[in-house]
Amino acid sequence: MRRILAFVFACCCAAPLLAQSLPQVQPGDGENGLRDMSGANEARQWRAVGRLDTGVSFCSATLIAPDLVLTAAHCVFHPETHEALMPEDFTFLAGLRNGRAEAIRQVRRAMVPADYVHERGPELDMIGRDLALLQLRQPISPTTITPISAAEGRARDGRVTVVSYGRDRENRASIEEGCEILARRGPVRSLNCSVVQGASGSPVLRVNQGRAEVIAVMSASGHVDGEDISLAVMLDGQMSDLLSQARLAGPAATFSTSGGTTSFISPSNGTRGDMGARFVRP
Repeated sequence: MRRILAFVFACCCAAPLLAQSLPQVQPGDGENGLRDMSGANEARQWRAVGRLDTGVSFCSATLIAPDLVLTAAHCVFHPETHEALMPEDFTFLAGLRNGRAEAIRQVRRAMVPADYVHERGPELDMIGRDLALLQLRQPISPTTITPISAAEGRARDGRVTVVSYGRDRENRASIEEGCEILARRGPVRSLNCSVVQGASGSPVLRVNQGRAEVIAVMSASGHVDGEDISLAVMLDGQMSDLLSQARLAGPAATFSTSGGTTSFISPSNGTRGDMGARFVRP
């Protein structure tokens, strides 16, 4: 069955303030399914998810290898000038909770898909490329934090979990369990997860044989038929390219982007006009 979705997109960045084996996914019990972690033990299960600070905004991000962090591509651009940020602008605070991070690392380089173009009103195809891979200056020991692996070619439908930071909860991660994948178009998935400013780059997770895997990254929000939805980009076919960039880049490599206009939605008040996009149900 085909379904027309009309989106009003909003950048999920927010202004700044200054893993492990996981239980099976169950529907959330908070408002719209989004809730705070129940305690320190639950938070430890998700400490590979952290806040990515840029000095002018923040996003959510995930440690997927001792020295690699996954987030959204638009998070590595300035929210107002729309220029690519420098690697030294980034700070990854893994497992940030109540002002304390399990690990803090600076970034050596950042990579986005070669054909990603950062612009104010990207087509849905650009949302489908909204991934970035950051290489840390110093790895985080797996004895400190176990990375959550990235998985391609999974989760065509079903329920997933999202862990994120966001507006009014900048210093602690929240979790939404039991999110449903509603529809798909290429690598983009629409979900009924609740997202706010700051949730861009947060991992969309699926439990596979008792372990959590990142299958997608949260990119944008929208609505359909009066209901709020979120948009995530699947890792299918794109993680390999980003990992190749990381392997090929030398020690002195700088930020890698494609050409084109460097503009995006303002994190505080940006909205995009309605855009028709044909999706199909899983």
